[in-house]
Amino acid sequence: YHVNHLTLNWRVPLHRGAMQFLARHFAVINLDFPGAGLSRPLDGDLSLASLSNALDAVREAAGIERLGVCAMGAAGLIACHFAARHPQRVTGLVFIASGESDVNRQLLHLRQNAPEVEAELRGALLGGVGDKRNALALAAVARASLDASTLAKWEQLLQREDLLTIAAAVSAPALYFHAAADNLVPMTAARTLVSRLAKATLRVVPANSGMDVWRNRAAVREIVQFLKTGHGPKPTPARSRPRSNRAAHPAGLSDREVEVIRLLAAGRTNQQIADDLFISLNTVSYHLRNIFAKTRASNRTEAAAFAFEAGLVAHLVKSSSP
Repeated sequence: YHVNHLTLNWRVPLHRGAMQFLARHFAVINLDFPGAGLSRPLDGDLSLASLSNALDAVREAAGIERLGVCAMGAAGLIACHFAARHPQRVTGLVFIASGESDVNRQLLHLRQNAPEVEAELRGALLGGVGDKRNALALAAVARASLDASTLAKWEQLLQREDLLTIAAAVSAPALYFHAAADNLVPMTAARTLVSRLAKATLRVVPANSGMDVWRNRAAVREIVQFLKTGHGPKPTPARSRPRSNRAAHPAGLSDREVEVIRLLAAGRTNQQIADDLFISLNTVSYHLRNIFAKTRASNRTEAAAFAFEAGLVAHLVKSSSP
């Protein structure tokens, strides 16, 4: 992220969950760029060269020869510059909500006059209007990440540099995820950026915001595979796709409902289930209503008992044992 604060970002459930998931597969680096978050105050002008140098210095200090770069929002500009400048050090690029955004520029400008309003709006747009918990945590990041001087320099940088021109010089493979209901970055901007990148693929995810993409398990799995191999999964031919079997689980529970009832039986709260599965509290409640109806359970205790009797929890214990 270009607007980043290591301590406060960790309090954003979606961010924390995404970092923990990626850390199962990779060495993950999340940094505060110069002038942001816990980094030292910015000394001198802000430039793409200085930001790329900071990223490269962290890479070198970590002893990493080549890396995959995952960029959210305006950090896509830094990612493109770094990849164009150091092609031999980049295995692939993942972009989320990184297209040109007039709304983002207007938000940065609004922060000078009404920082509290800007923080609340940014939190809602990034975290999702209906996701109050993540929105509030992201608003705290927005308030604390940049001081007024650095903010002004970021505005100047975004006005001075052209994302599409820099993207045209990137040779590394790229994967762009666009949230279908994103109010911050329009679909046209996502498509335009993808068209300028030499080896880019666009994925549209049924999500409400950029951060909401992390809730989509298929998208997260594709990110992992892409960063490991440089390309996403190959499409399965329609004829060879197995037919879904609605009766595969007891009481006609869906795959997601089985995941929820297993966590419920393990004693997880609704909020913990939401964090574990990268879904909202409203979605957890929706699944629980379906579970109660299908299993004829009147409460959580009866639903948990059903999970044990149907062998769903035994499967969970077996799969999680060493």
